[in-house]
Amino acid sequence: MKLIRRKGNLKDSSATTQKPKAGPSVWKILVIDDEADIHAMTRLALDDFEFGGKKLQILKAMSGIEAREILAKEPNIAVAFVDVVMETDDAGLKLVDFIRNELKYFLIRLIIRTGQPGVAPEREVIERYDIDDYKDKTELTADKLYTTLRLALKSYRDLTTLDTNRKALTKILDAAPELYHPQSITQFLTVYLLKLLACVI
Repeated sequence: MKLIRRKGNLKDSSATTQKPKAGPSVWKILVIDDEADIHAMTRLALDDFEFGGKKLQILKAMSGIEAREILAKEPNIAVAFVDVVMETDDAGLKLVDFIRNELKYFLIRLIIRTGQPGVAPEREVIERYDIDDYKDKTELTADKLYTTLRLALKSYRDLTTLDTNRKALTKILDAAPELYHPQSITQFLTVYLLKLLACVI
């Protein structure tokens, strides 16, 4: 006996299956530089960049002041390429200090990219400011830019994972004292499961 499948009556199961919610679908990158050519070159070099199955969303700031406004509006920026000399000779360094010490953004990876290394000597900048890399603009070819960004994103991803796990563990440890009080097994399980659910959410 031959079975004939009727078309159109059966729903495609893949169409009704909902995919689990994932994290941000792009890596947010902030490029801070007062030279339009640098922005154009960066976009061209990273046009087809992809890491961990996610593409880039490149945000543009022409000054330290503009960068502060973007940082206030855009959460979860993974990497910032920061020029040093912009509206002032140390605008980039002041911005780095603002990000780390005022905004308390410690996960974002900060890469100094300067065309005037004499104004901000590498060793002095690395010692004084909490930056993750220092590059002369002349050495950042398309390939070097790709490598630098990939390493920065890998570091950001790993640090973000550790930070998420730390926060979840803190919630569990905060809930632990409540579990020591004498109570019935039902009460115990209810409290424990609610706290565990809160950590997951």
